[in-house]
Amino acid sequence: MKTKELIGSMKINGRISASTFSSDSKRIYTSSVNGEVYVWDVNSRKCINRFLDEGSLCGLSIAASKNGQYVACGSKSGVVNIYNQDSCLQQTNPKPIKAIMNLVTGVTSLTFNPTTEILAVASRKMKEAVRLVHLPSCTVFSNFPVFKKSVVSRVQTMDFSPRSGYFALGNEQGRALLYRLHHYSDF
Repeated sequence: MKTKELIGSMKINGRISASTFSSDSKRIYTSSVNGEVYVWDVNSRKCINRFLDEGSLCGLSIAASKNGQYVACGSKSGVVNIYNQDSCLQQTNPKPIKAIMNLVTGVTSLTFNPTTEILAVASRKMKEAVRLVHLPSCTVFSNFPVFKKSVVSRVQTMDFSPRSGYFALGNEQGRALLYRLHHYSDF
């Protein structure tokens, strides 16, 4: 990091739309605009698996859970496929555990909370397009976001605090919105 020297590169067929490290930093997952997901070994910089995200014509976002159990892929159609991470490493045609279809515009942001109990999905293309998904049941929380004054607007970025007690959203209006998740008492 001192020299900021390029130590290697990896090539896919098409354009990369998103990438994420696995929880152990041994692998990189990349999502392409043609819906393919590539899994790379960091040390050898070789592709160890490649698969088509089911039903995706254009991948926009990807996230790997902190506990190494899940990989989530967001597409331009608004669908989020949640995969078992082991199947992404071993199968050429993995089937998603669940397809979340609660957004109608492209899924531009995905993030897991540190305990891998919640997956946040959002689209910056439409106002109030953010949802929280409970894992492992893969059900969408019906009580978020609360539409009182429509302050969420278009979500540009989001993340959970290290102990999951807080959830932060950044929108196109320059606001950082902070939500308290009462389920987590140690924050």
